[in-house]
Amino acid sequence: MKAQDCPKFGPLQGVKVVNLTMAIAGPFACSLLADLGAEVIGVESPRGRDTSRPTNQALQGWGTQMERRNTRSLCMNVKDGAGRAWFFELLKQADILVDGFRGGQMAKWGMTDEALWEVNPKLTIAHISGFGQTGDPAYVSRASFDGIGQAYGCFMEMNGYPDRLPVLAFPQVSDYYAGFMASIGALAGYINAQRTGKGDSVDVAQYEAMLRCEGFYALNYLNTGALPVREGSHSTSSAGYGTYICQDGVPIYTLILGPGVVRAALPLFGLEYGSELFPEGTPVISFGSEAGNVLEEAMEAFFGSHTAEEAERLMLEAGVPCSRIYTYEMAERDPHYQARESFTEWKSSYDDGSIRGVNVVPRMKNNPGQIWRGMPLVGADNEDILEELGATPDDVASLYDEQLLKKENGPFG
Repeated sequence: MKAQDCPKFGPLQGVKVVNLTMAIAGPFACSLLADLGAEVIGVESPRGRDTSRPTNQALQGWGTQMERRNTRSLCMNVKDGAGRAWFFELLKQADILVDGFRGGQMAKWGMTDEALWEVNPKLTIAHISGFGQTGDPAYVSRASFDGIGQAYGCFMEMNGYPDRLPVLAFPQVSDYYAGFMASIGALAGYINAQRTGKGDSVDVAQYEAMLRCEGFYALNYLNTGALPVREGSHSTSSAGYGTYICQDGVPIYTLILGPGVVRAALPLFGLEYGSELFPEGTPVISFGSEAGNVLEEAMEAFFGSHTAEEAERLMLEAGVPCSRIYTYEMAERDPHYQARESFTEWKSSYDDGSIRGVNVVPRMKNNPGQIWRGMPLVGADNEDILEELGATPDDVASLYDEQLLKKENGPFG
């Protein structure tokens, strides 16, 4: 597909992004930009296929079906020969480059930030790696996946139950957190480049993305020495804060937290607000205290005598925040999901089928995003992209002959 045939929409129209990443974090970061109108070109390697792409009928790459939607695909060796030269031509036109290699990998290819700024001084370069581009060399060069980011970033230690091993949080939170940070940093660099004419380099380490989102727990340790305690499905500090099983076996989650919520909740569970046990203005009821034990017992009785749907309705009517713990099946039937079209459908880019997935997030009122194309096949847009860079048919043929270009004929390779 040619750039001129791609629809123009959203607040990021006119922003050109080159995605030099695989798996989750980088493609996710770029897809957020693409959904809001940025022109994203995914550059993939002919030497190594993205393992997140469809492999067979059992592994259909559903995540990649979403993270590479609204993009074009150029499958070209960017390290060597003419492929490298055409990659630099592409960067001359780009506003943002996102790479997802180990720290220092681009520099090993002779593509330091400074070298890339010689090609395009306004380019914002967003690096996503496990351990960052600087620091202890033994760490910088380490490989990483989501679980490594969670483990090294002190996040995994907080998940699970206190009497068991820490557990990996799903789905791939360190990948997604790092992707969020990269998209924010890339846009910040782009905005500044429009003012100053000078690009920037964004250094996102998975483990630091995790740390930044651990707020209270990190500061609590750094300032008091107190380590977090794994809470499992219920707060270890606050009563009425966690998961409860209802009469029909369906779990519900609630937080009896804050003076207004405490005031609204206690009568619902048959307890007296303003009593000696629950004084007026109580913001939180400590877990394990006399009042906490009374509250927990009353809540267990309440949930044991109501279905989850009944309990949710009664609590919401009283002004108590709660939700049944949803499955995708429940979400698909839910009227609010349906009213907001949280799930949507788009046409496949390579056959007559369609893909169901999650709609554009965030929503923009005046310049909304849209989904105009499904995941392209690897190399689907090689000729169009290179032609836009000034390549002739002979140039393209030569790249194929030298195996610097590759194109796949189907989703499985």
